[in-house]
Amino acid sequence: MKTTAFFGALVLSISMFAQAPSVSSAKIAMDRGDLTEAKKYIDEASGIINEQPVETRNAKLMPKYYAYRGQVYYKLFKDEALTAPEYLDEASQSFADCIAFEASTGKKRYSKEAEEMLPYVAADYITMAEDNNFNKGNKEAAIKAYESAYKLRQTLGTLDTLTLSYIGYLSQDVKDFTRAEEVYKSLIDMNFKNILWTGILLEDGQRYPFPDKKTLDFYIQTERAAEPQRSESIAHEFYIQLLWVYNETKQTEQYDAFLKTARAAFPNNDNLLKMELQSFLDKEDFDGALANLEEALVSDPKNALYLYNAGFIYHQKKKDLVKGREYYSAAMEADPGYLDAVYMLGLMHIDASNVVVEKMNDLPRNAKKEYDKLNAEKDVELANALVYFEKAYGINAKDDATLQALREVYYKLGKYDDAKRIMEEMGNI
Repeated sequence: MKTTAFFGALVLSISMFAQAPSVSSAKIAMDRGDLTEAKKYIDEASGIINEQPVETRNAKLMPKYYAYRGQVYYKLFKDEALTAPEYLDEASQSFADCIAFEASTGKKRYSKEAEEMLPYVAADYITMAEDNNFNKGNKEAAIKAYESAYKLRQTLGTLDTLTLSYIGYLSQDVKDFTRAEEVYKSLIDMNFKNILWTGILLEDGQRYPFPDKKTLDFYIQTERAAEPQRSESIAHEFYIQLLWVYNETKQTEQYDAFLKTARAAFPNNDNLLKMELQSFLDKEDFDGALANLEEALVSDPKNALYLYNAGFIYHQKKKDLVKGREYYSAAMEADPGYLDAVYMLGLMHIDASNVVVEKMNDLPRNAKKEYDKLNAEKDVELANALVYFEKAYGINAKDDATLQALREVYYKLGKYDDAKRIMEEMGNI
């Protein structure tokens, strides 16, 4: 029994010492450019180490092993023209393990170099993510690469909010709404302004975004980038995206509550105002919608969209024809090419003519004088409608609603040739 125990200890001791030649040989092979041999030796060392309990591993050798393994696999990744993501994963993990190990021992020998390598590894993950997203259309792989870059930069003490925002956008694209919601909430809680830092990569002369000024400065100092630029904040975008997530996932209460928060944070944002307007309309809260529009028109009195929507609510929902016509006219004045406003003004005259027709139908048979008077009023309304519908036709000659209205008015006014022409145009569309 004693002999067996001694023999086992001897084997363990030999295996521990066997690590060193493999690790050193990997370094030598790597330095002379023989990556195949370097991989063989470092994998041999990995096999020996992985068979050992953590507590028995050589504390002096481990950071050296992690550092060299990271270097070998990073060179392998670069040698494969960035097409072997598993090699980059191995390099990233090894560098991170090196940093963590020396942090636990309080001795820093190899981790400094590992820390210097991690920004490059993170940049390669970003390159991989962009390639998967824009060139290959593989958004899931892009998310994975962005996640790796984000975590690496966290290891380095950098809060890479830009990359986190990309994770949110892509998660939303692939309908991973849980992850998207988590990301947008994090960005909002961080009060991330999304002030974008960009620079020209000297490698290809193209402008690229950087996660922060610190990273951009690093690239400039190492003569890898030039011409830094700073953009304005688009923080409101994360509020909007989170609202879309709530809408897609039918979280109505969260949507309504957060919409109020977003409007309070960005009271002058048009997109948020439109979302609030739509929320009022969906709930048929027309008074709330009108209050929303009136607020918007204070700062933007010539906004045709706001004017039109106010007109529509007054006309169709509140049955206030005077106010409806007033706002439609204002919308058309603000934008003469606003088809919907022009069409609705014509429709109001059609509605008025129909009211006159109902009065005509209620007359007794012998009321010819009253009938002729009302008939003349009807024709005036139709003629007024025609002015707007012909204007709408000039804006868009293929709009189906406009063509149908024109055909009807031409026919009612006895303009049969024009009615026939419109019918032919409708048949050719």
